[in-house]
Amino acid sequence: MTKKLYARMMKASCPIDTESMAKMLPVLQHETIPHAMSDKGVRQVFFFVDRQDNTVFSITMYDTEEDLHNAMREAKSEYRFESLAKLGCTALDAREFEVVAGAVAPDAPEVDFAKLIPIEKD
Repeated sequence: MTKKLYARMMKASCPIDTESMAKMLPVLQHETIPHAMSDKGVRQVFFFVDRQDNTVFSITMYDTEEDLHNAMREAKSEYRFESLAKLGCTALDAREFEVVAGAVAPDAPEVDFAKLIPIEKD
């Protein structure tokens, strides 16, 4: 039997200017991602910025379809909408997928995003 993976894609409209991104990145890296990683079955979380249409996407990978369905319930939660509002963002979409193909180069460097993005100091 082949191991399946599942993914959630969320999309939000966000301010992408330099000042907004400087405020957003520490929150994403040090609050949003740890919260997402605490969900059952989460394997990876990545955020992507589309500067052409001022949107931010996240892709979260899950072990099981049940884990994904549980996560999709959170995609509709008050926490998500409050977190987005804190960043000046508005939710646009949340979708679920079965991952059917992929690869990672054996020599791909591991990136420690938490070390690259400093914690925002008030």
